[in-house]
Amino acid sequence: MIHLHPEFLTKNGKKEFAVLPYEEFVKLQKLLNKLEEDSQIDPLKEIKEIQKKSLSDWETAINQIEKSDKIEQKEKIKALFDSWQELEDEQEQKETLEIIQFN
Repeated sequence: MIHLHPEFLTKNGKKEFAVLPYEEFVKLQKLLNKLEEDSQIDPLKEIKEIQKKSLSDWETAINQIEKSDKIEQKEKIKALFDSWQELEDEQEQKETLEIIQFN
């Protein structure tokens, strides 16, 4: 799975462009070329695998929080929400939540 680290260029407060590190761009370009060349790859299967990993990551985070004492729970919950807030806006949060719930 390719992990992307985009930076967004905005105009009038709205996202206009996503800028990727060159290495990530090349990986993404190779993946897209492979998808075009290999008609046997099922994009929906790939998306479902990404969704499974996301769900697994959330379950792992929740399990770690549940196994912690109260002080650690507060710290881990805060870290979880801090990472959630790193998403640019409410729409991205909704899309992420839909991906997690889709599975």
